[in-house]
Amino acid sequence: MLIITSCVSIILMSSITISYVDYHLDELNDEIEQKIEAFMKGEASEIDDDPIDEDDVITILEAGFTLSGLLVLILSTAVIIYTTRMNQSQIEGIEKVLHDAAAGNLSARTNESIMENDLSRIGYAIDEMLSQLQGAVASMNDISANIAHELKTPITRLQHNLQSLKETGNYQELQKDELNIRLSQAINESARLATIFDALLRISQIESGHRRQRFASLNITSVLATIADIYTDVAEDAGLSLQVHNSNVPIYLLGDQELLIQALANLIENALRYCPEGSQINLSCQAFESELIITVEDNGQGISDSEKTRVFERLYRGNKARNDEGLGLGLSLVKAVTELHHGHISLFDCHPGLGIKITLPLRG
Repeated sequence: MLIITSCVSIILMSSITISYVDYHLDELNDEIEQKIEAFMKGEASEIDDDPIDEDDVITILEAGFTLSGLLVLILSTAVIIYTTRMNQSQIEGIEKVLHDAAAGNLSARTNESIMENDLSRIGYAIDEMLSQLQGAVASMNDISANIAHELKTPITRLQHNLQSLKETGNYQELQKDELNIRLSQAINESARLATIFDALLRISQIESGHRRQRFASLNITSVLATIADIYTDVAEDAGLSLQVHNSNVPIYLLGDQELLIQALANLIENALRYCPEGSQINLSCQAFESELIITVEDNGQGISDSEKTRVFERLYRGNKARNDEGLGLGLSLVKAVTELHHGHISLFDCHPGLGIKITLPLRG
């Protein structure tokens, strides 16, 4: 802003000075022409040998510079005052947003544009940061609510079974089979709790990025071959068909082989769990110049559009999953593994059925 103001001031000062001097020099020129014309007509007996007085020219220049300087000073003062007030207003706005955010209002925004000035860029960066923070907090709240909801049932069952055993007092009065049933239920519920916490901890560890230290160059075709060896017979036993379309040439990328196998295994197991008998599941990979695309497709019933926006949430179970023993963490882990490898995961319709696409960058 100061640079622009300085340039405008110089141009304005020059323009005013030139215009002022040119105007008065024209007056002197007209005066000289009148004297010459009078001499030619005989109305004057002589012509001044020095028609232009140097003092007059200097006076004109001094007056021109003084006038232009005053106008530029007034303009510069007005610009500085305007800029100062505008910057002060922006500073107060940013300060208010920061105070609101510190008080817990993460929806506060400066609404600054990144293109205006340095303070605008700072305000824009603060808005971006608050947007991401607001999304992270909302996600954490959803996760906390899902965890509380998911753990409420097994904890209640565990407490009920243990309380029933305690209230009995004399364990000898219980039939051996009944006692075993109650103990087995308590053990199963406690094991389910442990499994949930282990899965949540594993996802958190993956999202932290520490597993990147274990990255190594691996052949993704060997990962698909492992999945084929494990699940082809499992699919046949369940009355389904698993077709693995692998590459004929090795495809190398930088990653964690164990996590990639687990991620693809979760996708196949989800398809096996929710597809009706007779369905076909296709697992394929295709390499392009800079990326690898892995797809898992089935011709089952698919899922609704509303569920597609939530299936990657931790502990979220859709309508078809609420009556099974799943934890609602499989796709969350797949998403975490994909993002750990700087990739992207998305869902699409197969008409009928559901498709999942994982895009990974090719490295190494």
